[in-house]
Amino acid sequence: MTEQKELRYCPYCDMEITEANLPLCQACGIEIFYCPRCREPLPRDKRVCPSCGADIREEAAKGR
Repeated sequence: MTEQKELRYCPYCDMEITEANLPLCQACGIEIFYCPRCREPLPRDKRVCPSCGADIREEAAKGR
């Protein structure tokens, strides 16, 4: 049985992110921010994660 890896895409250029949790997109070089709850990449102007609905600032404050 092979384990399937969930694909993640840069929210700026839509290229696949091959190394999870890297600070920069390998394709466009823009710094990628991740949701503190679900760890999905998201644009820095989002206040609510489109994947899990988490309030980004609230979740980040919990993680401190």
